[in-house]
Amino acid sequence: MSPWQTFLVLLASFILGSVPFGYLLAKWRFQTDIREHGSKNIGATNVARTFGIWVGLAVLFFDALKGVAAISIAFHFLPHHEIWVCLAGLAAVLGHVFSPFMKFKGGKGIATSLGVLIALFWPAGAIAIVGFALIVFIFRIVSLASFSAMVAALVGFWLFGQTTSLWFFGLPAVILALWAHRSNWRRLLKGQEPRFGR
Repeated sequence: MSPWQTFLVLLASFILGSVPFGYLLAKWRFQTDIREHGSKNIGATNVARTFGIWVGLAVLFFDALKGVAAISIAFHFLPHHEIWVCLAGLAAVLGHVFSPFMKFKGGKGIATSLGVLIALFWPAGAIAIVGFALIVFIFRIVSLASFSAMVAALVGFWLFGQTTSLWFFGLPAVILALWAHRSNWRRLLKGQEPRFGR
């Protein structure tokens, strides 16, 4: 494994994660800029609120696929280097949150993180999905459910006793999710965070 090979894999993962599917789908299907609607975010939640649940699910699928693809590429070119594979997954999430195609203003990174989790260690991904669904069902607050899903994934790492390399993705991803949702936390504290379905 050469330093250049590692750099190129991380760069490719970042660029792959940067592809703004929410923006592209809204432009292609509805000829509008999703950043002019709702929370002005390009992620699946805002797309679903603006154009309907099925369009939002399509964005969710493609954003998650970015994470799966990044890990698949990293596994192919960096076999037996689990830490760098995990960091490639983190690079994809960073690309989504700081997309150069969107002037470094992207989504919250949860769907891409989910794709990374599924590709890295699917039981943690499954626990994250269950955690997300449970919080949405109880509180109908997607931001709270999204962060809870990331924390649930860490619990999955701990429960199944996985190698420390996975934490190179898990811990930074949780911190990034906490930061990306900073405006949501302010609204939650004020009781102004919208509930899904309203």
